[in-house]
Amino acid sequence: MAEGRPRRRRFRRSGAFVAFLVNAAFATAILSVPFPGLHRALYPEAFGLSEIAPRVWTDAPDRAEELLGMAEAARANVVSFFGDDPPRPTLILCATRACADDFGVGGNGLAVADVIVAVSPGGLTRGTLTHEMMHARLHRRLGLAAILRQPYPTWFDEGLATHVSGQPAWRGTVTDEARDRVRQVTRFWRWRDAMNELGVGPAYGAAAAEVAAIEALAGREGLLELIRRAEAGDDFDRLLRDITG
Repeated sequence: MAEGRPRRRRFRRSGAFVAFLVNAAFATAILSVPFPGLHRALYPEAFGLSEIAPRVWTDAPDRAEELLGMAEAARANVVSFFGDDPPRPTLILCATRACADDFGVGGNGLAVADVIVAVSPGGLTRGTLTHEMMHARLHRRLGLAAILRQPYPTWFDEGLATHVSGQPAWRGTVTDEARDRVRQVTRFWRWRDAMNELGVGPAYGAAAAEVAAIEALAGREGLLELIRRAEAGDDFDRLLRDITG
């Protein structure tokens, strides 16, 4: 009996800690409701959006046919590249700036793992939706853990999405200096620095050029093999050296 007491005390302490975390998360969610951000995607109806298809929300339900067509075309582009099931994140399709501001979409679009894709009025295009759904598909088996444990460097993540979608479009020259700069961006929080230094178009264009070069050397199957093995936990840089020679 004496040996069981410390163990029970440990269990009680562990249970109390878990309860604290759950209560803290719940309190944070409640307190954050009045503030703009993607947390509102947990209950879009409360913020004026209409569900026009399962997990597809918009502030422009009168454009449902058009918007659903865009979303399906974007999914088809992702399927065409990966050759498997399309991603099915919750979609927040904002046709007004007010909606985008409510859901914290500062640029044309963003993706959170494979859970949420949200776009602003400027991102209501097949290209931008393809770009964001490429992110969602790339992180499908990683979920929210991918936010912290990045199996792919950010330059590859952004470059792949741009390479497949063609968005953001960049018609200018991709310089060696720009490609060298984006290859330094291995973590997502450093991507904005590269964009500020190079410009949005040149940064995405350089990242896409890096991915295009991998495909030119290794072929589509080699590029997909790189993704599959990195997803499974193999070291990305070592894989890249092996695949590209």
